[in-house]
Amino acid sequence: MTDLTLTERIITVLDTHGIQRAHVATQVSGDIAALVAGYPDRLAGVALVAPARVDPSKFRALADKLLYIAPEGGTLSKTAARTVPQLPEAQIKPLAGYSAESWDDLATDRPDIVDLLFSHMSTISSADTGSGAEITGEAAGIRYRCLGSGPTLVLTPMALSPSQWEPILPALAEKFRVVALSGRKLGMLALLEERAALADWRRMCSSLFNDLALQPNAKVLDVGCGSGAVALQFIQHTGGATPLTALDLSPYLLGEARITAAEAKAAINFEHGSAEALPFADNSFDAAYTITVFEECDAAKALSELKRVVKPGGRVGIIVRGIELHAWWNMPIADDIRAKFSLPASSVSAAGVATAALYDLCFKADLKSVRMGPYTVASERTDGPVFGQPEAHALSLLSPEEQQAYHAAKAKALAAGTLFMTRGHHCFVGEVPA
Repeated sequence: MTDLTLTERIITVLDTHGIQRAHVATQVSGDIAALVAGYPDRLAGVALVAPARVDPSKFRALADKLLYIAPEGGTLSKTAARTVPQLPEAQIKPLAGYSAESWDDLATDRPDIVDLLFSHMSTISSADTGSGAEITGEAAGIRYRCLGSGPTLVLTPMALSPSQWEPILPALAEKFRVVALSGRKLGMLALLEERAALADWRRMCSSLFNDLALQPNAKVLDVGCGSGAVALQFIQHTGGATPLTALDLSPYLLGEARITAAEAKAAINFEHGSAEALPFADNSFDAAYTITVFEECDAAKALSELKRVVKPGGRVGIIVRGIELHAWWNMPIADDIRAKFSLPASSVSAAGVATAALYDLCFKADLKSVRMGPYTVASERTDGPVFGQPEAHALSLLSPEEQQAYHAAKAKALAAGTLFMTRGHHCFVGEVPA
C-alpha cells in the first residue's frame, strides 16, 4: 500500500470500522484538506483546532459544517486572523485569554476544547454512532485507537504538542466514539520524515556531521530529535560506529522515533528531556548537534546547556530555519503576488532564534567558529507536507483572485516539470572552549 495517498489511507481506516460518516478534528489542516475536498459526504462535521497553516480554499465547500477554534494570541491567532475572514460561514470559537504556538501543550492547557467540539458537532449533520471496548490496530500504514461511545469523532495528531490529545481523550470518550489516528503518515511526523529524505537536506546534515570532526567511538548528542529521521541519517553517516543519544521533549515523537529506529535496527539511546535543561552531567559528550529546535525554545539557555554537556574541545552544530531569507517558488507568477508570500511564516518563540542572529548568539557564547553560513533546501515533490504546509501559508495571504493566479502559475510549472520550492537555513558549527 505504499502508493496510497494519505486520504486513501484515512478512508481505509474508516472502512475497516464500517464508518460511513464521521466528525473529524485536527490541528494540522493538511492532514484532512484533501479528505474534505474529495469525500465531503463522509464528513458530518469538521473542526480545525488552533491550526498553524490553513489554505482557506480547501475548506470553503464545507464551511457551514466547520468549527474553527482560535487562540486569542500568539502565532496561531495570526493564522486565524488570515483564515477566518475567508470562511464566513464557519463557526468561530475563541480560546479566551490563550496565546498559542504550534509546540504548546494545547489539550493540557485548554480542556474546554472538549465542550467546544461537542457543542458544535451535536448541532450539525449526524455522524455514525459507535460503542464498545477500547481497541487498537493498524490499517493502511495508520495506527488507530478506538474508545468511548457516541457519534464517531476522528482525531488526527496535533502539531508539536508534547501530550497530543491524551489529556482530553477520556473526556472526549464520554461524548464520542473516538478514533484517534497516529503514525508517520500524519501531521508533523510526515513533514519531518519527508524533509529528512530531501537530497539538499541530507547534504546539509552530512556537512554538519563532517564538521563535528568526530574521533572513533565519540559520544554524540542529538537535541530535539523529533521523528528520529536525522538521528538515523547520523547512524548511516557514521556507519553505526559512533554512540548516539537522541533527546526530545515530546513523548509522542520519541515513541515514533523508537519505532523507526527499531525497524532500522539502529542502536540509538532515546531520552526524554528539554533542550533548556539537558538531563546529563557536565562534559558527558564529545559533540552535539541540534536542527530546527532553537526556533521554539529559549535559544540562549539551550546553547548554554549544549556547552555544558560537551567536553572542552568538542564541537556543537546548530541549524535553524532562516525566516528572513526569501523562499523561492519556481513558477511564472507576477512579482507583486510573489512578494506577498516570499517570506516564510515566522513561528518563533519569544526567546527563539530563526535568523542570522544565530551567529551572534554563538559568538557571545564564546564558541570558536569552525563554519557558519546559509543553506538552501529545495523540494520538488508537491504532494507532501514539505511543500503543502508553506503553500497553505502562502495561499492564506492571497485574495481569492490572487489564489486563482497562483494555481494557474503552479499548473504551468507542473506541466513544464520545473516546479520546486526552496527554504533557507542558517548553520553554525563551533568548538567549545577549554
